[in-house]
Amino acid sequence: MEDYKKALGWRLRWDVVRGSLPVLDLIGCAALLAVFWQYYAQARALPAPLNQIDIGAGGFPTLLAVATLIAIVAVAVSAVVRVLDPVPVTWVSVRRPLYVLATVGLLVLQSIYFEQLGTLPSVLMFAFLTMLACGERRPLHLIGVPFALGAFIYVVFNLALAVNLP
Repeated sequence: MEDYKKALGWRLRWDVVRGSLPVLDLIGCAALLAVFWQYYAQARALPAPLNQIDIGAGGFPTLLAVATLIAIVAVAVSAVVRVLDPVPVTWVSVRRPLYVLATVGLLVLQSIYFEQLGTLPSVLMFAFLTMLACGERRPLHLIGVPFALGAFIYVVFNLALAVNLP
């Protein structure tokens, strides 16, 4: 029984976070559930369609939220089953957890400042910073990938689809 309790525990070092996969799944599911429940609430607040055969402004976001919430619950149930299973759990290591948190922070900042900065400056800057946070140090990749991504977005959305991006 002591080995089973130890298998559900954590080992924390500065450069590595190590924990059991079902526990990490449950923590991730709890975080995603909070985010997508809020997303679902905001999608439901969008106006109803004027035409009954149209999906309206909130139709697709609501469908996306419901599908994601169902997937989150399925993963959570699977994680609970694996926690209760007497088979030894799988351990997972997250290397460089501070870099992972920095990357998550950059993605959140990009979503906050996207409209203020504009599409292309936001994509260029945050792609560069995200690659740095993920450990990329090759200059050609650090410069080329953000510009290729920006060019792709410009060609597809501005030229091909005629979408006015911020």
